[in-house]
Amino acid sequence: MREEASGPSTRCLPPADPSFASLEQAYRRLEHLYEISKLFASFKSVAQSFDPALGILAKSLPLRSAVLIQTENGQSRMIIWPSEFQDSERLRAVKKHAEASYAYLVGAKSTESLGLSEQPGETLLPWQEQSEGDEEKRFIVIPLVVAQHSLFGALQLEGAMSLDKKDLTFVNAIANQLAIALERDRAWRRDITRREDAEEERSQAETRGAASERDRLVAESSSDRYEALARENAQLYKQAQVAVREREQILGVVSHDLRNPLSTIIMTTDALAQQEATARRPELPVPKAVERIQRAAERMMRLIDDLLDFVSIERGHLSIKRQPNDAGALVNETLASFERVAQEHRLTMTAEVEPRLPPILCDRVRILQVLSNLVGNATKVTAEGGHITLKVEAHENQSVFAVADDGPGIRADDIKHLFDRYWRSGEARYRGTGQGLAIASGIVDAHGGRIWVESERGHGATFRFTVPLAEDVSTVATP
Repeated sequence: MREEASGPSTRCLPPADPSFASLEQAYRRLEHLYEISKLFASFKSVAQSFDPALGILAKSLPLRSAVLIQTENGQSRMIIWPSEFQDSERLRAVKKHAEASYAYLVGAKSTESLGLSEQPGETLLPWQEQSEGDEEKRFIVIPLVVAQHSLFGALQLEGAMSLDKKDLTFVNAIANQLAIALERDRAWRRDITRREDAEEERSQAETRGAASERDRLVAESSSDRYEALARENAQLYKQAQVAVREREQILGVVSHDLRNPLSTIIMTTDALAQQEATARRPELPVPKAVERIQRAAERMMRLIDDLLDFVSIERGHLSIKRQPNDAGALVNETLASFERVAQEHRLTMTAEVEPRLPPILCDRVRILQVLSNLVGNATKVTAEGGHITLKVEAHENQSVFAVADDGPGIRADDIKHLFDRYWRSGEARYRGTGQGLAIASGIVDAHGGRIWVESERGHGATFRFTVPLAEDVSTVATP
């Protein structure tokens, strides 16, 4: 666009594509559902498992409050998680809505007959501005029930805006897994209590020296109840495993469905960019809107790949196809792929490859993925004019790769968390999901190597990882 004589013209950016935003939301919710189901699979308590799960849920669904009601042994309790700065009048309305909904679900004559005790949640939800809309449509109430068992609770969520069917489906998937986790925890506690009671009854019978038929029958009855409860607990565990498999099937299907439109978006923007280059003068850049769409679509495709990779790593099913490779060639290929980035950020990038390196046995694409992740992170933390070095050298029966930068370095307290999934330092100044280093660690582990970092505050950081030499590894492929 040329500027008119009266001054520069103002050009409005095209509105964001709502379908693309919907795809990104679907991906985020799938990712968060996966993390929540992991917490519920090893459920410990409401405070230790549901509190962090609620924090993850709030990232996908803006919440103003959450209420969990549970009934056990004839007693009911209500745990309330308000948002920050929520006034007491609004909180009373939230509790009243939860009580009325639960009374309806269990068929109680009044909310007073429920005898609900109140308990605050461990953490506050982040503050959310309330938008206009139907007040009643802000609430989702899901009963907690497993299989043919009786209802034992309910989960109420209050949104900052009106909630729709997609929100209901998302919350229902979480509530179903929560119900299984809570029922499994209840069964386990009943199991422990009854087993202790049975052991105590046996001990008392032995102490008294009572060998009467009645005492024997009581003890045997207690054992029978324990065995029946153990079978019930095993069935609940089986249901939890089925839920995990279903989650992974959903992950595969949704990831596949997300890939198709994303591939179309990427191909279309590539075609638009080529058309623009042909129709316009070569020296004019590709329109910014097309570049933004390309970058966003490519980033989402990487996020999907990262999620699938991490699931494979957690299950121990990461595909590794090992073949002899030239370690120096991998370093040089990585360096070449970052030439444009180095120019844009005015960085100096060099490679130091030990001569006559023996070949390594590795999955070429996976090791390039590790190197690209480490170099990509280095470009984000290194200031203009800085230097990044890629090294590889042989050491005993392995090759040692290194990516060194002269950025700000890493705090000692942060180093121990660097390879944790979703962890990001509070000082991080660039965007990211916190999965890259965790995936890199999983790939290196799958090759039989190890990865670590050395850093001194203010003096840059060096990430190193090892890969076994070809002559020292007998396996040529792992599934």
